[in-house]
Amino acid sequence: MSKSSNASTKTHRYEFVHGDGVDFVTYQRRSENGIWQTFATWMIPRAVCD
Repeated sequence: MSKSSNASTKTHRYEFVHGDGVDFVTYQRRSENGIWQTFATWMIPRAVCD
């Protein structure tokens, strides 16, 4: 059985993180040693419903 080539060559990813009252999107890049590092984070405020 062989690994997917997509999994081993992926060098960046976006993660959606839920918070209390706000959500975040993070952009991460994988270093040569396989550790993911966050380079940017964007806050997405939730709309206030009356």
